[in-house]
Amino acid sequence: MGGGGGKSAPAPIYMPPPPDNTFRDFLNYSQQQEARAQARADQERADAKAKEDARKASGVAGFGGLRSGLESQLRQGLITYDDASRQLRDYAGKYEINPEEDVNKLTDVYTKELLPGRRSTGVSAAYQELLGREATEPEKTAALERFNQGYYSSVQDLKDSLAKGSEYQDKFQTSYLGNYYDTMYGKEERDAAGKRTGTRSFKFDKSLLPTYAEGTLGKAGIAVPDFKDTFTGTPAELEEQTQNIRDTRKYLYSAGLTNLQGDIDKETQKLKNKGATDVAKIGATGDMYKALIGSFSFN
Repeated sequence: MGGGGGKSAPAPIYMPPPPDNTFRDFLNYSQQQEARAQARADQERADAKAKEDARKASGVAGFGGLRSGLESQLRQGLITYDDASRQLRDYAGKYEINPEEDVNKLTDVYTKELLPGRRSTGVSAAYQELLGREATEPEKTAALERFNQGYYSSVQDLKDSLAKGSEYQDKFQTSYLGNYYDTMYGKEERDAAGKRTGTRSFKFDKSLLPTYAEGTLGKAGIAVPDFKDTFTGTPAELEEQTQNIRDTRKYLYSAGLTNLQGDIDKETQKLKNKGATDVAKIGATGDMYKALIGSFSFN
């Protein structure tokens, strides 16, 4: 028999492990998530931009109407120029609009069309209200020139200036003391030229002053002055006169009370004297009766 001719055992076959796709799948998933997030962000930005563009477009569309409305209110005197221009700029700032051209148009309307007429009307009104007369042409020209030069910024500035002038000061009392004297003693009198004299007239009703009772005039050694019905003088002189009236009234009332008290005291003393006399008479009569009874003997 020869050597073994049998078949050899087959070589082992090694199978590689299945591929691990975990990282690749995670990477794909992450990329998909990022792509979706990016798409959402892009869409949100696009939506926000479209919304903002629509808002701005709406703002631009309404800007002209706002300017027209403000101009109409400005012409009617319902709003000041400062308020109108501020509202226009505030609105433009919200919608990123350049407002300067429209503000300039509004300024032209105000300064060239409205302001001159309003200042002229204000000048006339100021003279009528404060001085009670129309402004002369030179006065109007001077006032408007001061407005144009910026000396007056408002009609109230003109009124304040007029109130400091001699015409207003002479026409009206502007001090507290002057108004007080006008109230107490009447309006200050004027001379033939219409200038203030510094004097006033105070009327006095003599019937309100108490008088002496009949038969008592002159007993006190003091004569009451004959006050006039009207006193004319400066406030100090009028105050002196009214103080004399008060002092006289006080004296007369005091004298009356003193006289009354004197009469009371006299009557009281009379009563006391009469009482003492009556008591003395009663005592004398009693003594007489005692003596008479004592002269009799009853033994």
